[in-house]
Amino acid sequence: MKKLFLISLLFLLVQSAFAQTKTITGTVKNKADGIPIPGVTVLIKGTTKSSVTDFDGKYSIVAEPTDLLVFSYIGFLSSEIKTSEKSNIINANLSEELNSLDEVVVLGSTVRVTRKELGNSVTSIKAEGLNRAKPVDISSALQGKIAGAQVSQNSGDPAGGFSIKLRGTSSILGSSDPLYVIDGVVLNNASTNLTNLNVSKGNSNLQIGQNRSSDINPNDIETIEVLNGGAAAAIYGSRAANGVILITTKKGRSGDTKYTFSTSLTTNSLRKKVYVNQSDKQFVNSSPALFPIQGQPASPTTVLVAGRNLETQTISGIERYDYQDDVFVTGIGHDTYFSLRGGDDKTKYFSSIGYLKNEGIIKNTDYNRLGAKLKIQHEFNSKLTASVGLNYITSNSNEKPDGNVFWSPINSITITNNIYDINQRNSNGDLLAVDPNRVNPLSVIETFKITQKTDRMISDIQLNFKPFENFNADFIFGLDNYNQKGTVFIPRYPYSPVNGTYFNDGYVSEATNRVVQFNNDLNLRYLWNINKKVKLTSFAGYNVQSYRDELFAIEGRDLKPFVQTINAFNTLLPGSPSAGQSKYNLWGFYLQETIGFNNKFFVTIAGRQDASTVFSKENRSQFYPKVSASYVLSDEKFMDNSPISSARLRGSWGESGSLTAITPYARFTNYSTGNLVGNTSFTLEGFKKGNLDLRPEKSSTYEVGADLGILKDRVNLSFSYYNADIKDLLLPVELASSTGSTNTIQNIGQMNNKGVEIGLRYDVIKKEDFNLDFYVNYSSNRNKVTGLPQQRFKLDSNPSGAPVFVEKGQPIGIYYGTYYARNTDGTLLLTANGYPQVEKGDSATGTALRDASGQPTGTILNKQIGNPNPDYIISFGANLNYKKFGMSILFDGVQGVDVFDADYRTRQGVGNGELVEKELNGELPRGYIWSIYGIEEFRVVDGNYIKLREVSLSYSFGKLNSFFDDLTINASGRNLFSWDKFTSFDPETNSGGQSSVAKYNFGTVPIPRSFSLALKFQF
Repeated sequence: MKKLFLISLLFLLVQSAFAQTKTITGTVKNKADGIPIPGVTVLIKGTTKSSVTDFDGKYSIVAEPTDLLVFSYIGFLSSEIKTSEKSNIINANLSEELNSLDEVVVLGSTVRVTRKELGNSVTSIKAEGLNRAKPVDISSALQGKIAGAQVSQNSGDPAGGFSIKLRGTSSILGSSDPLYVIDGVVLNNASTNLTNLNVSKGNSNLQIGQNRSSDINPNDIETIEVLNGGAAAAIYGSRAANGVILITTKKGRSGDTKYTFSTSLTTNSLRKKVYVNQSDKQFVNSSPALFPIQGQPASPTTVLVAGRNLETQTISGIERYDYQDDVFVTGIGHDTYFSLRGGDDKTKYFSSIGYLKNEGIIKNTDYNRLGAKLKIQHEFNSKLTASVGLNYITSNSNEKPDGNVFWSPINSITITNNIYDINQRNSNGDLLAVDPNRVNPLSVIETFKITQKTDRMISDIQLNFKPFENFNADFIFGLDNYNQKGTVFIPRYPYSPVNGTYFNDGYVSEATNRVVQFNNDLNLRYLWNINKKVKLTSFAGYNVQSYRDELFAIEGRDLKPFVQTINAFNTLLPGSPSAGQSKYNLWGFYLQETIGFNNKFFVTIAGRQDASTVFSKENRSQFYPKVSASYVLSDEKFMDNSPISSARLRGSWGESGSLTAITPYARFTNYSTGNLVGNTSFTLEGFKKGNLDLRPEKSSTYEVGADLGILKDRVNLSFSYYNADIKDLLLPVELASSTGSTNTIQNIGQMNNKGVEIGLRYDVIKKEDFNLDFYVNYSSNRNKVTGLPQQRFKLDSNPSGAPVFVEKGQPIGIYYGTYYARNTDGTLLLTANGYPQVEKGDSATGTALRDASGQPTGTILNKQIGNPNPDYIISFGANLNYKKFGMSILFDGVQGVDVFDADYRTRQGVGNGELVEKELNGELPRGYIWSIYGIEEFRVVDGNYIKLREVSLSYSFGKLNSFFDDLTINASGRNLFSWDKFTSFDPETNSGGQSSVAKYNFGTVPIPRSFSLALKFQF
């Protein structure tokens, strides 16, 4: 009996022990960005029992309520969590260690791999690095943070457009901008400007143009990945031939709802004033005077310095003004943001709302943006997860003309002699006119009404299906839809300068542009564990992209009194109203296989088939292959005792195509209806002949590089060399007059980009409450045009009249024009009167010739006089964190850039420049400016600069009480100083705008200096 009792007791104890064990499940994520981490080891401490997370970061393990789970993964700090009887779900968030090779990077909306598997470079930027200096938009946030990227602000308007080039210019006629993708949605980043109407009457190009990426609130961003070349095109196809800027926004997390509220106040001011003539002397025909607006005729009183006769008189006692004090102001901006995020194991949510107002440094200019975002994720079961994202943005701007146009205030203060008090008014309070051929800039500022408004919805639906282990299927539908409206009101100007040519009876216009763009993606992934040493990762997918836009515009003149809307006109302009539309579709599929050996050597082979309705059926479909390899050298045993903690060698080759050089209908010949022998017929419209044999521009790129970590990855060095051959460039080709057309477009050009990218980061101090790091990014790109139908040709007209050419054997966009005659030692060859002069000689050979007196003779010669492409781009900075105090600083710059500065020449010609002052004061001979005014080299200036781009100081108070988890105060500045030799406002701006291949400066609003003070509450 006793024996039976003992057996029964033992049985009950065993049953009790089994009853206490249970299956624990959960998800392991990166604490910084919430992205699941595959391959994390989950170990029961003190045992050998363990599990490993799958691709979605999920794990399952049998444990007891008193067990301690240890979560560990290379590149992350280990975490220990105790199990409990109350829950079977334990989620873990791991903090990163600095081991870049094991970092998970995002290549597509749902395609994630570890960095060590890649054969090419990918740059990752987290939210903390983006928003330290309170940028207005994501483009400005990227400045100086990406090796190989030239990020330039084209205008200092409150929403001034940006140009971003990754690894140089890749097209002559098309855009070199990268593709923007936000949460899987292909983003339209056009700079369409609906106030640039009425080309023939001087009202065109009133604005350089905003980028539509300015609609995205930087506060919503979690991470940004920048992909170059084949890595981008393999997933996103031809539209990604110039690289991809892949934006991941914030999303929900498990746990209590967390709230964030931030607000900031910003001041924008003129960073640098341009020097103006201070001499009290003036060349005149009579005394200077203002010209009343009220119908009184204007009579010339001053003479352009450049065009004067040498007999003109010189008078003294002239009062001079600095118009910069009248036109520029300090703009005030504020940015308010509120967000909440939270959820449970099944449903997670994130929502935010933000309002930005940014006043410009030109009076009566501003940009406003209101945005609301919602992201919901739900896990239906272990196999199916879905998410929905909505982002609504409405923005509007009040603008003034910008660039080289008659009405531009910047152009007016540049091109008007500074001898007028532009604040004078007549008895009715109307501002008086100034120079007989110019408009008072304050009149434009006070009376012009130029607005642009955009309503935009960016939305996505995503499904993740995991029917069995190691297989994932991701589906995305993304939609980017916006309506843009632009209006212009120019009042009646009844005085001489605007009679006839510029509508002295007033002008109005209204234009609308609707854009609908969607993408539909399916990505499949399967992980094959062949054995302990070999792992295969297979990707397959397709995507469909569709684009539609509709433009409608109406404009008129002869305005009714007291009306400032489109209803004000009495007379429609010829050709108005006008309408147009554009549409194209792009579809493709890809296969990609990555083979991993011993988790240290990886080979990837991929192929993509693309098709686009931009091209005819015969050339619509194109195949683009890719191959890459990566070798983690530091995992070899012979590296165990080396100071090198991580080392990787990588290389890749791939082809990609571009669709940006032509519009969807450029391959057709345009016809219009007309009369032929009294009957209606179709006649040739314009002079361009269609070409149905056009095909995409194609790039073949190889890249090699290395990533090194030294001293436990406290020193990190990344190096890349790339070489991209671009062929089938689309260019205009002249035709014989017998064809009935003057030109057509053909795939006839070739170009090459090659360069290096170097990134260095050094953690000088790395302790729990004290961290200091320095970093440097350096890149150098060499562009060369290797194939043209002729030796050189001039690109279309540009805002400054710059002689921009494409020449075989030279970089794209060189300045090719007239230049100074020089002595053999390089000094200027002067005339007997001390004037510089243009070079002359044999035009057939380009050889300079001299007459018997040693002066230039023959035909005026032309040569390359400048190059807008930088020799190198550099940025460097530091981050300091000491306990609750934080500081960061960033410098960036370009070297080897030449700018065609039309403003500089104009100031001298009209009488308000520094050379004029010297000529008036006798420091230069009379006639000096006139002698050099027509020489194009005179306008090519040094565009190099190093800027103090960002400075940020912050203090975190930590947990204040049971309600507030943290309060952070931040003070920051942007564009604080510039070390350059540029005599105009800013060498970074570009009157040519986003798509320009050269650098022009003519009437562009300078980039302001900004200071911000911000508060951020978390609770």
